[in-house]
Amino acid sequence: SSLSAVRAPPPASPLFTASPAMAMDPKMLAKMGINVETFGDMNAFGDPNWYQAFNNPGYYNKTHKELRAKVRAFVDEEVTPNVFEWDEAGVIPQQVYQKIGDMGLLPISVGRPWPKEFVGDCPLGYEPDYFHELIMFDELARCGSGGFMWGLAGGLVIGLPPVLKWATPEVKARVVPEVLSAKKVICLAITEPTAGSDVANLKTTAVKEGDHYIVNGEKKWITNGIFSDYFTVAVRTGSAKDGMKGISLMLIEKTMPGVNTRKMKCSGVWSSGTTYVTFDDVKVPAANLIGKENQGFKMIMNNFNHERFAIC
Repeated sequence: SSLSAVRAPPPASPLFTASPAMAMDPKMLAKMGINVETFGDMNAFGDPNWYQAFNNPGYYNKTHKELRAKVRAFVDEEVTPNVFEWDEAGVIPQQVYQKIGDMGLLPISVGRPWPKEFVGDCPLGYEPDYFHELIMFDELARCGSGGFMWGLAGGLVIGLPPVLKWATPEVKARVVPEVLSAKKVICLAITEPTAGSDVANLKTTAVKEGDHYIVNGEKKWITNGIFSDYFTVAVRTGSAKDGMKGISLMLIEKTMPGVNTRKMKCSGVWSSGTTYVTFDDVKVPAANLIGKENQGFKMIMNNFNHERFAIC
């Protein structure tokens, strides 16, 4: 019969016979260098694998774990209980950013190395690396608010690095300390009504007149723009036919006559302050040029690398 054809399963191979000594004892695995630590809720598809006792590839040490616990506590106590109210109000209180700055987290969020020249030694007691930054974003994101995360990652995180890297020493000294202490706000202004991903064809112009540029144009979907004191702006200093070779970056300040901001009504992320910005004959000092004239496209692409790392 068909039943007689059913064979008994073969005996277990000695290779896979478990004994009490080989029963995956955590202490034994730890001695072998295998990660056995867990952290938090261990959400299978939400938390990083190394939070769930998957093997740690060696990128994370004691300082990373300490930072993780510190940011987790801050988010649980200060952020998550309040994000709904902040979204409804359409603004994140500046005191929140100041607390993040006091913890030493704002300078971590703008890339490496630690900007000691502008903020002093890292209060955490070590030189942070990109994995510290990754952990910070991972833990902040647990609040579940796109508005809060965009308010940070879509503002200072992408708007300040070009200034920090390529602005003149005078501009750096004036802007960087204020932004990293959360006394002032900065944003990145690249996207236009007719040029989003197509950066090479943006239309906002900056015409050199003596020791100033005259800037005219529009920017759209600018995160944090309504709150910002400073705008890191992509402008066309060359002709339209120059394409990417005619793009420059410059720092425009909200106090300059001709700068106007209008908050956009969006379907979500309300507290991040998505903004429509117009520049109407704005007179910008040539000293506010970031890097070299017509070399802005390379700087924008370089900045996008860190921007994508933070936003993703």
